[in-house]
This record gives sequence, C-alpha cells and structure tokens, in this order.
Amino acid sequence: MSNISRSGLRRDFVATAATLLVLAVCALAIPALRHRVAALIPHARLVELDGLRFGYRVERDVRIAMPDGIHLAASLYLPRHPTDKLATILVRVPYNRLEYGEGLNAAENFARRGYAVLVEDLRGTSDSEGELMPYRGAITDGSATLDWIVAQPWSNGRVGSFGCSALGETQYVLSRAHHPALRAMIPLGAGGAVGSAAGRYSYFGLFEGGVFELASGFGWFVEHGAKDPRTPAARPFDIATALRDLPVADLVQRHRSGLNGYADFLDMPLTDPKWHDLGYLDDDDAPTVPTLEVSTWGDQTVGDTLAVDESRRRKASAAPPASAPERHLLIGPGTHCHSEETGESERFGELSVKNAAQPYAEIYQRWFDFWLRDRGDGLAGMPAIRYYLIGESRWLDASHWPPAETSPRRWYLDGAGHANSADGDGALVRSPPARFAEDDYVDDPMHPVPSHGGPVCCTGQPNERPGPANQKDVESRADVLVYTSPVLDAPQRIAGPLRAVLTVSSSAPDTDFVARLVDVFPDGRAISVQEGALRARYRAGMDRPSLLAPGERVTLTVDMRSIAYSVAAGHRLRLDIASSSFPRLERNLHTGGDNAHDTHWITARNRVFHGADAPSYVELPLLPAAPATP
Repeated sequence: MSNISRSGLRRDFVATAATLLVLAVCALAIPALRHRVAALIPHARLVELDGLRFGYRVERDVRIAMPDGIHLAASLYLPRHPTDKLATILVRVPYNRLEYGEGLNAAENFARRGYAVLVEDLRGTSDSEGELMPYRGAITDGSATLDWIVAQPWSNGRVGSFGCSALGETQYVLSRAHHPALRAMIPLGAGGAVGSAAGRYSYFGLFEGGVFELASGFGWFVEHGAKDPRTPAARPFDIATALRDLPVADLVQRHRSGLNGYADFLDMPLTDPKWHDLGYLDDDDAPTVPTLEVSTWGDQTVGDTLAVDESRRRKASAAPPASAPERHLLIGPGTHCHSEETGESERFGELSVKNAAQPYAEIYQRWFDFWLRDRGDGLAGMPAIRYYLIGESRWLDASHWPPAETSPRRWYLDGAGHANSADGDGALVRSPPARFAEDDYVDDPMHPVPSHGGPVCCTGQPNERPGPANQKDVESRADVLVYTSPVLDAPQRIAGPLRAVLTVSSSAPDTDFVARLVDVFPDGRAISVQEGALRARYRAGMDRPSLLAPGERVTLTVDMRSIAYSVAAGHRLRLDIASSSFPRLERNLHTGGDNAHDTHWITARNRVFHGADAPSYVELPLLPAAPATP
C-alpha cells in the first residue's frame, strides 16, 4: 500500500473519529439523540464516553489470574478524581462484558456515583480463558477476584455484588465462600442458584417438579452454553421445529458443534452431589452476606426464591438475633429481569399493573452506600418482604412467606365426569363433594398441549409472550380438564404458594401433571395467574422416584409457584389440568425410561378422581378482606 493511500486512510480515520465524537457529545448533551447515536457507536464505547461527563474512566482489558493459572478478562471503571479509597461493585457475566447491556448499564450507574466497578467475564466466556460449565469454578474464581480487588491501592476493602439472572445467581454461588470482602449483595431474578435447597432441585431454573424446562434450557445452551467460547455460533435454524425433535438430550449438538454443558445438565441425576459441587445451593448453604433480592411474579424461579427465602428466615429465627444477616426481598409484577420496565409500562402480559414502579436505583444506592461506604441508614425502614398485589395495584409488606395473616382455602374439583375443555362440566366448589366422579383424557406427546403465556421463554414463536395470557385456545382442547367456580361474591386475595392436590391414575408408567390457576373475567377472558408441573415418578420426592402401576390410584401434589393476585368479585376461579405444556416443558414420552434420551413414545390415558374418598383440590393462601377505602 502506498504512503499516499496510508495517509488518506489516516485522514479518513481521524475524520470518522471526530464525527463520532461530535455525535457522542451531542448525545450526552441531548438525551433524545442517544438512541440514534447508539446505532453508530457500540454501547461499551458510549459508556466510556459518558465517563467524560460523569467523571470516571475505563480500563477495558484487565486480566486477573486465578489460582489454577487461568486468566479472566474484566473491565474496570474508576472515578477520575477520588477523594478517598473506593468501594467496589462486582458484576460477573457470561454474556461478554463489552456487549452485554445490563453489565454496561450497571457499570455506568455505579461509576457515576463514585464507586469502582469491575465487570468480569465468567470462566470460559468471551475473552476469559478456561471452560464454561455453569457454575463450575465460580466460588474459587469469584474469591480470587475479590482478593484482586482488595489488593488494589484504590480499594477500601469492601465489595458489593450486583446483577440479574446469571449475574445474580453467581452472587449466591460466591456467597458460599464467606469471603470477608463481600459485604452486600443485590441479586435480581436469581432463583436459578437454587439446587436441592428447600427440596426444589431446580438447578439454573431449568427443572420444575422434575420436568426439564425445554424452551429456556435449549435456548440458553445453544446460544451461550459452549464450553469453549471460540466455538462457532449455531447457524440460523427454526427454533420451533428444532424443539420438536427427539431425543431431547441431542438437540443442542444438532445445531451447534463443540462441547456444551447442555448434555451434562440432562445426564446428571437431580440428586447427584455434583450439582452442589457446581455451586448450586443446598440446605446447608446459609449466606452470611446482607442481601437485597429482587424478583417478579412472572419469573420462572420465583417459587424457588420464596421457598428458600422462607427456609432461611425460619433458620435465622431460631438463631441468636445478631448472627442473622439483614435480608430484604422485593417482588413486583413482570417477567424475568423486567421489574423496572414493568413499572414504566404498567403492563404485565395481558394485565394492567398500575402503581408497579419502585425507586429501584435509589434503593440500590442506599443499600450499597450503607454497607460499603458507611453512609445513611440503608434500608432500615423496609420490611423483610415487600410485594405487589396484582389486581389491587398495591404494595404490601410481610415478615414471612406466605404472610402471617393468610389462611388456606381449598377449592375442590367437582363435576359429572366430563371436564374436558371449557365446555365441559368441571366445577370448583368450596366444600368436598359427596359424589364420586372421574375425568379422563389422552396425552399424546406428538400433539402436546401448547404453552401460552406464563413463565415461558425462547419458544421460537415471535408472537408468544410470557406473563398472564388468555387461555381460551388451550382450554378448547379435549386433553385439558377445566374446573370453574361460580361467580365470586367477594375477592379471593391470594398471597403465597399455590398447590394442587390431585388423586390420579395413568395407563402409562410415567406421566406429567401441569396445573394452572386462571382468572375468568366477566367478558369471558381466561387469564393465567400461575402454574406448575410435576413428573409423576417424583411424587414422593426427587430422592424417591417410583413409576406408576397402570391404573393405580395415587395422590400427588403439584407445586404451582407463588403469587400475590386478587381475583375480583364478579370473576370466577378456574383450574386447568393437563399433562403437557410444550415447548415450555419437555414432553413426557410415558415409557418410564430415560426421557431425555428416549425416542420411543406412547400415549397415556390419564384420570383425575374427585369426590367421596378421592378428594382433589387446589389450595390458595388467602389474605383477609381489604380494609375499606375511606
């Protein structure tokens, strides 16, 4: 290349850089232009340029040595003119620290408030060395990162951790190290850190009652789960079609080459101690770090979050008061990691959720300022649990979950034996019915009941949205049993975990039961409230799997997660029962074998019994009537 051409390129580069700088300055000065400039300048560069305005600088490529010689890549954000030693916010990401919006936004948010911020790529992701397997090595790696932080001359020795989903789960994993530098945590949507704790066995939020959450599990691992970050991305493919293939265990390998943690997750028994070795929490793990946790009613792990939270509070109440770390839980409407967006839009699925906003940024700063910088009184005025009651658009407080003022109310299944679809005769009644009846349906793995709304993700259907959704089409199927109450004369103010206790049988050695609570509006809309699933072989517990004897009558309990939802007077309650919700959940092939590796399937004729000596019911924890409005 000639000197002239090199000189020309140099001038072009300078001109381009100057243009981008002018655009960036305009964006800083005129926020309305920011979204246009963002299309020209990568997000990470915009965050760096914001540092010129807000007084921080960025070291994009920091390398931190781990005890085994592996180096993790990080970006460091430091105030330009600190007047004292700095508290640090640690954000650990598996999604590329230089591109992932949440990590970059957190870095800017806290750096402009005078914190040092370290955003680090997890082992085996992006620029970090090593092999990814969520969350192998996260305890050791996180501890070594804390050691590195406190050894820096600018550090005050105190670190707080922050982030949602995987960014929150790694905080709980790191808390198992009991590192003295980790003084406070803010995990959001982080129930995926729960392993066998409280009997959940959910691991990465991918198992529900022993059933693999197919769409979200496949979606995550095919995009992010390669053990080597240099593995080429999957070529474009139709996700909805791919999810129908068998065996389930081979799905990722069919579309993305290279080693992937997906196969390990499906091959490891749910009670295997290796899950704990990966970092997932069991009942012996008791974090000693002050924690502010945020979740949403549409998060697929909200049931895990609340069950483990309550387990910890009960243990703490039995211990000396000074030994229990301060802990707060804030639960609003919305889907996974979208609490703030829901507050702004005031929409959750097909529902309006007024008054859903909280001053999250202020709350986060108060929490970290208190624990990391000895400023203010933290969240001294906040209760242990603050939650949003859908349907009444109000926030309520509690010291435990479910709230102490709730009482259980059972709605019993009734009917003449033809509860198939919303046109059937299935009913919910307040007292155990005297007459005995049974409802049956055929579950065909090749024609499963479709998922619609609820805690769903990554289905490959652009029009499919998570959250409360009208179940009209689902409830038109003969393989869905529908039980509906009379019109309510008073609100049913639900706050707590839901469960369906069912007396059932099956023609197959194994099957699944999916239970969904529905709010039927006066105009006929049937809006999903909350749902859960159980694989029948685990009816006695994950550690005691037992296949069904064909036709044998058994009683089992379907955990339907938790919710705070007021079903209004004039509405009707409804319970839907099915044996599939695809592709949210993998299909049970009904053979009683290794469902992840099987390709052979059979249909199952499943029965739900009710009345007389076979009570079946849904149990709801109900708040007292709301105080009268003055």
